[in-house]
Amino acid sequence: MSTVKGLRAGVAAGILVGMTLLTGAVRANAQDQFSTERPGSILIFPKVINTGIPGPETIIQISNTTNIPVFAECFLVDGRTVNGSPTWQVTDFSLTLTRQQPTHWAVSLGRAVNPLDSEQGLDPGLIPPVSDGFTGFLTCVQTDVGGAPSGGNALKGEATIGNITGVGGVNNVSKYNAIGIPAVGTVDPDSNVLSLDGIEYAACPADLLLNFQAEGGPDPALETAGDTASIVSSNLTLVPCGMDFENLVPGKTTLDANLRDEFEENSSVTSGIPVDCWFSADLGAPVFGNQFTIGGLTTEFGTAVLNPLAPNQAPALGVLNVLRVADDGTSDTAASNLFWDIPTGAPCPATACAPTCTSCASEIRLPSP
Repeated sequence: MSTVKGLRAGVAAGILVGMTLLTGAVRANAQDQFSTERPGSILIFPKVINTGIPGPETIIQISNTTNIPVFAECFLVDGRTVNGSPTWQVTDFSLTLTRQQPTHWAVSLGRAVNPLDSEQGLDPGLIPPVSDGFTGFLTCVQTDVGGAPSGGNALKGEATIGNITGVGGVNNVSKYNAIGIPAVGTVDPDSNVLSLDGIEYAACPADLLLNFQAEGGPDPALETAGDTASIVSSNLTLVPCGMDFENLVPGKTTLDANLRDEFEENSSVTSGIPVDCWFSADLGAPVFGNQFTIGGLTTEFGTAVLNPLAPNQAPALGVLNVLRVADDGTSDTAASNLFWDIPTGAPCPATACAPTCTSCASEIRLPSP
């Protein structure tokens, strides 16, 4: 049987790595926390891709859940790297949604303002397309009609990523909810700094809780059913919980990873996981130090806690995407939720954290008016 690397190389053009976003941990005051189910004033789509025709791409859906008009400023961030450094190319655009209005667009095409085209529903405004090969994330912030931040908690979003090729082809489609960040207090319309501190907007989660299957292990369901041999590979995508769109500085943080296998044996990724603007890697990648593989973990299943390596670094948000391939070449994807823990109340900005910073809050900086 081929290795994971070989399997991915052979089917990469047609394989979609499906995804489902984080689900917040239950708290007594859950309405004030990040959510994938409730509307918020900020939406984050951690993974947006466009591999080019005929490969997988992303369709974005955003809805106004209220009975009043809503406006939003959105930022598409290219997470690709050049010579090891993030490009951090940001494309911004505005949305206008009437009451209870949903809208959608394919990221490869964008959306023109043309009521006579084939797109269904009212046009929300001019949305530019992304280039072939785009991999990154999307952030949308609710504003008033003049573009100032507004805490109306009206926005909810979903993304569909897929490639449907018809009979005999690879047909993988996955849909996930955007991460919604609610406003929990008074939002200052005169400030372009959105504080994710639990006072203005909900605070960033302290930890990400990951359940995973060891990289390179077999799929129990396929092999128990008497199918051909199988192999499982998972892809982890992360973005910092804090972004600087004013100075175009990529968010950056480093996460600690503490693992536990089925026998309660502990291990860790000692070098940390570097999240520079946007991170995406298979669990078998060298950055993880073999800790997530079938040989390194010693059992087939494990759990991990991902949190900032130091108190002056920002937390992160992310998704795990699981690819299952049978030996006959058939494949499918499944999503494993990364749950999050309660907010720390004192993470640091993802912009420029000084070593002495121990009590500042994560933030999103919008372009100055």
